Amino acid sequence: MRELERRRKAAAEDPTVAIDWEAKKHLKSVISNVGFDRAPFYQPHKLVTSPPRPSDVTLELLLASQAHIGHSTSVWNPANARYIFGIRQGIHIISLDVIAAHLRRAAKVVSEVTRRGGTVLFVGTRAGQDRSVVRAAQLAQGCHIFDKWIPGSLTNRHQLLNKCPTKLVNEFDQEVPGYEDQLTKMPALMPDLVVTLTVRDHYILLRECGQNHIPTIGIVDTDADPTWVTYPIPANDDSLRCTNVIAGVLGRAGQEGHQRRAAAAREGLVTYTSTVNLTPIERSREEDRDALYKRYRRGGRAGRRRAQG
Repeated sequence: MRELERRRKAAAEDPTVAIDWEAKKHLKSVISNVGFDRAPFYQPHKLVTSPPRPSDVTLELLLASQAHIGHSTSVWNPANARYIFGIRQGIHIISLDVIAAHLRRAAKVVSEVTRRGGTVLFVGTRAGQDRSVVRAAQLAQGCHIFDKWIPGSLTNRHQLLNKCPTKLVNEFDQEVPGYEDQLTKMPALMPDLVVTLTVRDHYILLRECGQNHIPTIGIVDTDADPTWVTYPIPANDDSLRCTNVIAGVLGRAGQEGHQRRAAAAREGLVTYTSTVNLTPIERSREEDRDALYKRYRRGGRAGRRRAQG
């Protein structure tokens, strides 16, 4: 400490220190404008923390995310011929215009489903897709799966998903209490739309969705079959940056749909109709009171008969 104080005191008394400081400031002001601006550079975490909106989809963004790179020509699916722009060094190149058009169409589907109060399920089980899948589900207020799809989750949902807790909400997403007993007797809920980031890895999931008439959206590479999904998005499913962009755009579309639904609810307009028939609380209480009274009378009569016997 004494040595440090001695050096500081000596530097304060030395006139060359102030001269060097002024020279450093002058040099910094001279060379500050030299070089180039590095503002528009790629930041991987931005695609998850602040994903792009459907209006931000451009050909430059898709090109930078390598969404146009397909698979080798030896493993292509002929059903994707309408999406392919050409061949370069034995690799199929997907048209960027087609990718943008199909991505915008899928975003409109997700936005309309959430506007009508539907639930969107995002599925991505490859390494590195967990963060983007969870973020997209949070924006769309839906569900997500990033580890493994359990076969039979839809076809055998009454046994696998029947114990999942459910709640009743109004048009403002506020929970309405009093219907817990009736909700436990209802069948398990199913998603209204399923979004998968890799079509080839989820054939069982897509087959179950087809059996239960659930529309699907999926990223279809040149080696996949576009007829497996309802709304295909031809793009590179092996690029993590590409899947992050598509998941973020679809999540933002779901968020916009919820915002439109909330704005309509504040104006007194409900954009969806409930398909679940629940008994009003007043009627259920009366029925419970009558059932309790009948049970009490049956118990009293049985007790009197046993006493007499």
